[in-house]
Amino acid sequence: MEKLTIGHHFHIYNRGVNSANIFNSEENMAYFLTLVEKYLSESVDILSYCLLNNHFHLIVEIKNNDASQAFSNLFNAYSKAFNRQNSRTGTLFERPFKRKRIEDEDYLKNLILYVHKNPENHKITANFSTYKFSSFQSFLSDNKSLIHSKKDYVISLFENLENFNYMHQNTTQKDLSGFGNLTADLEVKDKFFNYIHQLQDSITSKLEAVDGKAKFQEDVWERPEGGGGRTRVIENGAVFEKGGVNISGVHGKLPDSMQKYFGVEDADFFACGLSLVLHPTNPMVPTVHANWRYFEMYDKDGNIVDQWFGGGQDLTPYYLFEEDAKHFHQTCKTACDKHNPEFYPKYKARCDEYFYNAHRHEGRGIGGLFFDYCKATDAMSMQNWYDFVTEVGDSFLEAYVPIVEKRKGLDYSKAQRDWQEIRRGRYVEFNLVHDKGTLFGLKTNGRIESILMSLPPHVQWVYDHHPEAGSEEEKLIKVLQKPVDWV
Repeated sequence: MEKLTIGHHFHIYNRGVNSANIFNSEENMAYFLTLVEKYLSESVDILSYCLLNNHFHLIVEIKNNDASQAFSNLFNAYSKAFNRQNSRTGTLFERPFKRKRIEDEDYLKNLILYVHKNPENHKITANFSTYKFSSFQSFLSDNKSLIHSKKDYVISLFENLENFNYMHQNTTQKDLSGFGNLTADLEVKDKFFNYIHQLQDSITSKLEAVDGKAKFQEDVWERPEGGGGRTRVIENGAVFEKGGVNISGVHGKLPDSMQKYFGVEDADFFACGLSLVLHPTNPMVPTVHANWRYFEMYDKDGNIVDQWFGGGQDLTPYYLFEEDAKHFHQTCKTACDKHNPEFYPKYKARCDEYFYNAHRHEGRGIGGLFFDYCKATDAMSMQNWYDFVTEVGDSFLEAYVPIVEKRKGLDYSKAQRDWQEIRRGRYVEFNLVHDKGTLFGLKTNGRIESILMSLPPHVQWVYDHHPEAGSEEEKLIKVLQKPVDWV
């Protein structure tokens, strides 16, 4: 562990244990900054900072030999207050806190850019300059702040305030890609965990607007073995009969059944992701499913021995509108093509193969994308996979909402509603018999209400049912029996 030496600059950063949140609200962040001033002002000068939900960055200059103890006092004081507020016990921050000595001013200058742009790079905000809990705005203000003692020095690194602002506005994440290695232990896991929180907010907000009647009900839960999640369910709306948009982050000892599955012993794991299913009332509007997830596995010493991304999105119509199928698949292809032109045909084929009810000899729907075990290679780093998966996640609303808006007002008969419920039965069969996510949740003692959230509220199983020859219902069945290239 590197010693905090007087007169040198250090990057101090840390996160919550097992990537848990250390800030649940803006009030938490504001209180943390109050404690920073209280406990650190005598021992360090602060050049820059940024707080995110489950980690923080501080760039400091060490003033005396008490700096290490000052940081410990800060973390202890905040942890006690946070635990008391949230009725929790135990360690909040990982130990020891991480530090990296900064050797030259060019590195320092780019690190300051990296820290200030962190909220945008993590997709917490669309514009880093408006984010309240970084030091960026303090450099543009005359008010006294945490960085006041080093404000002029930092600006001088950029020559003047105008250039300071220009560099911040025109430096891209790609320009700072080398700093991804700086907090490699934070970047993949924590960036994605933060991302799914933001994505859940944006998706549920848009779907409430589309429905116009129902609101998502939120249920925050904890898993006894470690971690928890945030379930959001919408029911009996003007458009959505039932739907859920759930996020979770769970960790602990990998269950014996899963250790056998992966061929490991005494392994711990961390898994997080967002999973959604939406069942509209109108049978002319398709059901949709999407999932984006990240998994890490550790040895007995806590070292990462494996990590990967997975996910995708797929459409399950009850009545086939070819233009809707083409739109959905084109949106998927556009997201894939930004990263690799081979991804769409590859992951489209995997989706057709995966979402297949073998016992019925038909697909669950008309597919989309499915990818799993996306691991680092010479061609794709974990950061590259993060960029790809979040691109797909960001495309979801564009892929689905225009279809809903176009079809939600169409008339339908009771017979068509019956057909929808019969097809929903096939959906249930797939999820309970074949779906890996459902099986993983059940085998890791996941929250049963969240796992079975994907099941529709009204379903029919009609004995030996066959649609009428030449009907729209038969047209759908024929398409489900042989995958179609929609784009």
